[in-house]
Amino acid sequence: MGIVGCGGSSASVVDVLAASSYTDVADELETLLEDELGIDIRFSFGSSGTFLEQLNQGAPAAVVITANGETMRRLESAELVDASIAMNRNELIIVTADTTIGQSINSLADLAASGDAVTVVCASTAPCGAATDQLLKQAGLTLSPASREPNVRATLTKVILGEADAAIVYRTDAQVRPDLRFVEITDTVDVVGRAASVTGKANGANIIEVLGSAAAAEILADAGFSAP
Repeated sequence: MGIVGCGGSSASVVDVLAASSYTDVADELETLLEDELGIDIRFSFGSSGTFLEQLNQGAPAAVVITANGETMRRLESAELVDASIAMNRNELIIVTADTTIGQSINSLADLAASGDAVTVVCASTAPCGAATDQLLKQAGLTLSPASREPNVRATLTKVILGEADAAIVYRTDAQVRPDLRFVEITDTVDVVGRAASVTGKANGANIIEVLGSAAAAEILADAGFSAP
């Protein structure tokens, strides 16, 4: 692509605020952006549900990448970002520990019916939590999680550390831990990740152009994301 117009290398770092579900793909995206634009890029991660408050409080980000469209729509309505682009699609999946209780879970219905499994999900304010709530509602199921974690990475970590038997997370997060059991969800909910430049911030538009490129799409596909 070789986008020009950023003034070459700069001593300053350009911040990209991204949903935690992009943690494992950030290094490759960062390298792509730096190679294409000749600027230093720094990703920072969190729950998309907190981004509105962070930007209102003056977070230095030039670009925001959310895990879902609803969060981005709130940022657009608040006129904090320019028009966004769809980057990718992700979907929910169950991960379980390789234990007797974990192995007894083979469907979303099993998870909801289990009285023994310690289950964790994302907070309702996080995109993964909102999608989980939607999933359970459309399936007509009730789940009583042991905890609701602030983002998808924290949710996954509970199972990794042996503090939970099962969790509902994104497929891309589950993919990085092949030691965990995966349980597909029939009629799962998928969410569309979106990216936008922060209004008035330098470099934002050029970063968005690269993030919408075929090269970025290939990186995302390799990490398990689907096309939007």
